[in-house]
Formats: sequence, structure tokens, C-alpha cells
Amino acid sequence: MTSDKKITVLRVIIFTVISYGIVIVSTALFGYMEDTVSWKIFGFFGIALAPAIANYLTRLITKEGFKDKLYAANFSGNMKYYILAAVLPVAVYIISANITATVFVPDYSVSEVLKSDNMAGLIYETLHIVSTSVVIFPLYFGEEYGWRAYLTPKLKYLMPKPAALIVSGVIWGMWHAPVVYMGHNFGTNYSLYPYGGYIVMSVFCIFVGCLLTWLTEKTGSIYPACICHAVNNNIGTFLLAVFLSAGMTDEIYSAKQFEIVTLHLLPMAAVCIIFMILLLRKEKTDKDVSSL
Repeated sequence: MTSDKKITVLRVIIFTVISYGIVIVSTALFGYMEDTVSWKIFGFFGIALAPAIANYLTRLITKEGFKDKLYAANFSGNMKYYILAAVLPVAVYIISANITATVFVPDYSVSEVLKSDNMAGLIYETLHIVSTSVVIFPLYFGEEYGWRAYLTPKLKYLMPKPAALIVSGVIWGMWHAPVVYMGHNFGTNYSLYPYGGYIVMSVFCIFVGCLLTWLTEKTGSIYPACICHAVNNNIGTFLLAVFLSAGMTDEIYSAKQFEIVTLHLLPMAAVCIIFMILLLRKEKTDKDVSSL
């Protein structure tokens, strides 16, 4: 291993330790305040910024410097990717929520959910959540400036791209372990708790990470990934709640939250396989060109 790669390995280790350390400390300090304003401000805000803080501190500690072209928005010629970043999660989760409700809600009828007197409110709330997600994307900058702008490029330097995508997804997924343990995503009432949640989150992050990496590489900017990440996190839960509202009780949801959320995430993960293929095809094309 060359000295450059040894330094890169060290940087990946330092970055990962800092990212995980902030999440563990934030959860330990504020986890008991779950569902309070204090938790949302100090806990989740601190957690969301952890990868960006780790990026900054790792560069500082290892004297790497702070040059980073991914800061630029690069709107020119890339607006279609910004639009895709905001629209794709909405389209996928509408379909996903309907599938999930069909499976878990007895006598489910999509027409009941989408009847005319509900449609205006549903459209308004969807547009409101998407626009809000675009506005609050700086919060998700905290993650993307770590995962897509720092960790993934480092891993791609150390290993083949397919392995880098998997490793970065697993690191990102397991970074959620403290909040998954708290029941934030999947609850705690399932037989595989908490390990099933860790596995599902890691697999989901591998595939969604491919979409976010693709957006970053296509635009040379992390902002489309920030927007996509924000919309994904905010619209998925909302649409699931809307489509489950026609017959899903709190008791049933609590008992089957792990199964419901897992099924709800599957279509998004499946769509992201397309972007994994596009990323790997691009790598093959780059290798073919470089060999000429």
C-alpha cells in the first residue's frame, strides 16, 4: 500500500470515528428527551451535522486542506438533476405508500384516500413538504458534506467502485444505529430488534447512497443530493401516514411498524438499483477510455 493510500485509510478511520462519536454522545445526552423540542433541536440537529463536522475536523487534524469543488451549486446545465432530486422521492413514495397500505390495511381502497375532498389538501401538503425540504436542505448538507463529499470519494480511491458504494452505505447505515435502537425508524416491537433495523437501514443506505452519489457526480455538487435526501426523509413518512389513514389503527401500526416501514422502503431501494447500474457503467466507460 502506498503512503498516499495509508494516509487516506487514516482519514477514513478518523472521519468515521468522529461521525459515530458525535451520534453516540448526542443520543446519550439527549435521547431521553425523545419527541421533545429539545431532542429535535439538540439531538437530531447535532446528529445531522456530525458528518460535516467530521469532514472539517478530519481535514484539520490530518492537514488535508479545505479545497472542495463540490461546494459550487453548478445550476447551469444541471437544473434537470435538481428537479429530479425533488420529484423522484415523491413519485416513488406515492406508489410505495399505496402498495404498503394495500398489504396492511384491511379492505383498503385507494379511492377513499384520494377522494376529491381530500385531494386538494394532499396536494397542498405534498407541495408544502417538498418546498420546505428544499429550504431546509442545509440541515441535510450536514450529512451529504460528510458521506458524498468526503467518505465516498476516499473509499473510491482505496477500492473498486462497487465495493466503495457498499462500504460507504454500510458505514452510513450503521451510523443510524443509536436512533434505530431508540425505535426512531422501526419501533422496538419486533422479534429481530434491534439487529433487523440495523440490517434494513444499512441495505437501504447502500442503494439510496447510489442515487445520491450519482446526483453528486453528474452535477459536481452535493446540493442536489442534499435536496433529494431532505425530500426523501420528509415526504416518505408523510405519504405513508396518508395512505395508511384509511383503516390503520395505532395498535396495528405499533405491532407491525418494522414490517410496514421495511415494505415502504423497498420500492425506493429498488429504483435506486438503476442509479447503481449507471454509476458502475460510468466506471466501466471511464476505464475503457483511459485504456485507449
